[in-house]
Amino acid sequence: MLTGHGDDIHRYKGIRINFSSNVYNHFDHTGLFRHLAESLPHVLNYPEPTPVTLESRLSSMLDLRPSEVMVTNGATEAIYLIAQSFAGASSAILQPTFSEYRDACLLHHHILDGDNEEMIWLCNPNNPTGLTIDKADLLAIISENRDTVYVIDASYSPFTLQPLITPAEAVRYPNIIMLHSMTKGFAIPGLRLGYITACPMLLERIGKHRMPWSVNQVAIDAGHYLLSHIDDYRLDIHALMAERQRVASRLAEIGGIEVLPSDSHILLCRTLCGTAAMLKDYLARQHGILIRDASSFEGLDNSYFRIAVQTPKENDELINSLRQWTAS
Repeated sequence: MLTGHGDDIHRYKGIRINFSSNVYNHFDHTGLFRHLAESLPHVLNYPEPTPVTLESRLSSMLDLRPSEVMVTNGATEAIYLIAQSFAGASSAILQPTFSEYRDACLLHHHILDGDNEEMIWLCNPNNPTGLTIDKADLLAIISENRDTVYVIDASYSPFTLQPLITPAEAVRYPNIIMLHSMTKGFAIPGLRLGYITACPMLLERIGKHRMPWSVNQVAIDAGHYLLSHIDDYRLDIHALMAERQRVASRLAEIGGIEVLPSDSHILLCRTLCGTAAMLKDYLARQHGILIRDASSFEGLDNSYFRIAVQTPKENDELINSLRQWTAS
């Protein structure tokens, strides 16, 4: 479960630029750090057994009822809670995608890729491809298959211009569960903070398997601060998508690098020189750049790697380093 994920920066020394996780690394967290330092005395007491105050705040912001929001210890806790709540179900997972869907399903004895699926798991925009599913097409499929529960991981929704199903739209369906990641949207992967949105019937079922105090007080305090300072964390998504297109075009010009289409800041690529593992090691040790070896994703071979677009200067360093790799 814990192998093959991005951002394994702990394994390397001297990493200067991190493309390996799907986080945009350039928000200014100074205010958050100051707030958390001032809030540290809160850790001397137990947090709320379930973070109801943060759920209430999120529901108000999303124009939902509190019964339609469940805050979790990152989107990963949400994945395992959902799999546990539907233990033994027949599930299908749209691949290639995040490995935790499959791991959670196997842990809770789901029947994978059988007939008559009771659950469909998908990531939209997808990791590692960055692609989205057409909103109208997806809603039509969901509407036509009311006996199937669709688990839609919307963790990367801040990073695309494509129309997506909103939480307010999703809760009107009795067969949609949506996952959301404050980790990605606010670039706080170390805090582990996410939430589920779904109709009350589904959330009540999931909530029966929820552990008390799974979301710690520091994460709760961070969540309240971030929701009070959303404007400080707004991406210029048009500029980021334009930069994604520029990077994709420049990479495609390099002989020995293949770039796949994307609708988000994620770019899935292939090296035609050596393997992704060799390329990752070369970039880390020779240039202080970390990428994601994507060969662990189901359906991808050892030539695939993934990056999340960062600043133009950092992107240019990656492009130049890849030129040197293919020329060596």
